Amino acid sequence: MRTTEKIVATFVIALSFWAILMMVATNFQGSHSNRILLVELGADAASLNEAVQAAGGKSDREGIAHNIQMVIRNTYMDLVFILLYWLTFVSLSYLAGILGQRLLAVCSAVCISFAALADLLENHSILVAMHVKTFTDAVAVDISEYSQVKWLFFFLAALLLGLAGALNRRTSDLRRITGGVFIAAGLCGLLGVGRSRVSFDFAAGLINVGIFLISAALLLTVWKIYRSLKELNQLEHEEPIRNHA
Repeated sequence: MRTTEKIVATFVIALSFWAILMMVATNFQGSHSNRILLVELGADAASLNEAVQAAGGKSDREGIAHNIQMVIRNTYMDLVFILLYWLTFVSLSYLAGILGQRLLAVCSAVCISFAALADLLENHSILVAMHVKTFTDAVAVDISEYSQVKWLFFFLAALLLGLAGALNRRTSDLRRITGGVFIAAGLCGLLGVGRSRVSFDFAAGLINVGIFLISAALLLTVWKIYRSLKELNQLEHEEPIRNHA
């Protein structure tokens, strides 16, 4: 299990690094927030136009062209991000299965696999949309349909992973707390996805809260793994001393 924990920690750190790199590399012009989510969930041409709008408004063609290129760059970088979050969740599910919650762990791994597949299809739709001369409702709907499936299975995977940790009484309190954070993240995200067609701002807020909670749960996971490995190393160091004494 020690090897599995090291692999999990490596994937979480790599995922965190790539997420930060994506944020740094995506430099939009204008003050609009949640641009990528608006591209994903907007569902009409007006939303796509709003997502790439620059500080100068609709007349700022250079700024709009720059923002379109930023969406394209983010989408290509997202391909690596998809692989990393899929590996992270699958390795966490494998670890949860080792610790005793196999059914929930398998269901979580299946859900994150569906989310990753929908994410790839969503990215293809985004790239198609960003290369058309004029945005249409049809290309926006294609993106939003894949996006809703992606977020649905993504947060469902988080919820199931959280249940696998929280319901396992044979693990430490910190692992169960981490499971509770995953559960809260999944519930917030699922509620946000369910309201995405009613109020984008409300949905985006809940999805962002869900993502923040998943980030916190992943950091707690790394901290728990670090503590566990440190304790094991101390025990292995003390055992030869006792035998020698």
